[in-house]
Amino acid sequence: MLDSVTHSTFLPNASFCDPLMSWTDLFSNEEYYPAFEHQTACDSYWPSVHPEYWTKRHVWEWLQFCCDQYKLDANCISFCHFNVSGLQLCSMTQEEFIEAAGVCGEYLYFILQSMRSQGYSFFNDPEETKATIKDCLQSSHLWEFVRDLLLSPEENCGILEWEDREQGIFRVVKSEALAKMWGQRKRNDRMTYEKLSRALRYYYKTGILERVDRRLVYKFGKNAHGWQEDKL
Repeated sequence: MLDSVTHSTFLPNASFCDPLMSWTDLFSNEEYYPAFEHQTACDSYWPSVHPEYWTKRHVWEWLQFCCDQYKLDANCISFCHFNVSGLQLCSMTQEEFIEAAGVCGEYLYFILQSMRSQGYSFFNDPEETKATIKDCLQSSHLWEFVRDLLLSPEENCGILEWEDREQGIFRVVKSEALAKMWGQRKRNDRMTYEKLSRALRYYYKTGILERVDRRLVYKFGKNAHGWQEDKL
């Protein structure tokens, strides 16, 4: 098993790093990126290497790709925090991505986790990939919406119900009604349950929800809060 990397490992000294460097400045800066690490003709391109085995060069190539492909603002990104190997990058939490890249951090974290679980097939359909990222990030507080519905029977109207209140297990009874209600909340009249459930599954990665091997059934995880009866 790969050793975990502590937070301090991927926080290099910020005194020599200008977070507002352009990509051109970044890759041509000999102090920040030594000449022996510059890519040569025989070096592998980042998509051909599993993220955990990326070099620092691969990490920055991936960052540049994400900024170009998904129109992310590179000025939000603190390059100091990403002066890391692929193993260190994969050890970073979502909170650390947000600390390192602000609003772009959520996008980068989701893209990386999707690549690790799905491989580079995640990029096969660029438009679908963009839609998936947008849906999941727009739904960043979807679990709280679901939780609040479960705790408010007068608003729930039979859309959700508890299966095991003590264990935090619940069922979606009216899937399309739930999607419509969430779409209204997000002002998205194209919301479907397929999109909503995809966003719910994203929470498996963060420990907010846990997988239950039954259709339309979910469970609150260790990082969810506010649903326990004795803590309301």
